[in-house]
Amino acid sequence: MYHANLSTRDETPKRRHIPVVRMRATATLLVAGALAAVAAGCSSSSGDDFTPAAPGTRARPNVIAGELPSLGQFIRLADGSQVSSVSADYLFDAGSDQLRPEAVTAIEKVIPAIKVHDGDVEILGYTDGLGDAGFNEDLSLRRAKAVEQLLIQGGVPESMLEPIGMGEEGSEDNVPDSTKRKVEIVLK
Repeated sequence: MYHANLSTRDETPKRRHIPVVRMRATATLLVAGALAAVAAGCSSSSGDDFTPAAPGTRARPNVIAGELPSLGQFIRLADGSQVSSVSADYLFDAGSDQLRPEAVTAIEKVIPAIKVHDGDVEILGYTDGLGDAGFNEDLSLRRAKAVEQLLIQGGVPESMLEPIGMGEEGSEDNVPDSTKRKVEIVLK
């Protein structure tokens, strides 16, 4: 029987020992060569011979990260209530409970949906974790009441409105987080 490791006069296989240092050196050279080839393929010369890849056939999704729904739209929650949320930065100046003129226009768009609703309406004011917790609690309530007054002026019965100051609920202490500064209108 023929075997590559067997000689013709000895029937026991001979082992070939390759020194470990030689194998490591060979592996290092192979890796270095592969990296050099990749780097050479990635470099550009003058830029004139660059050809961009063909565009994909899949359409990009039409989603904007962190986008809030329009104030005139409500999202139905699992408990059956509906909520519309808007950033307090859009509605109020920093530290203020006075509605901006453009905020009044936006809130007026939601009044027709509230008028046809036959249940209670909660107006939840939130702040971030910056500043004194007591001040933030008071500010969130004053902002909720400012939105309540605008809804009352728009013809929504006061008896169905409940302004609630949520303060820093859900916010981290001393963290300026614009996603936590908001007013939510919840149709129960």
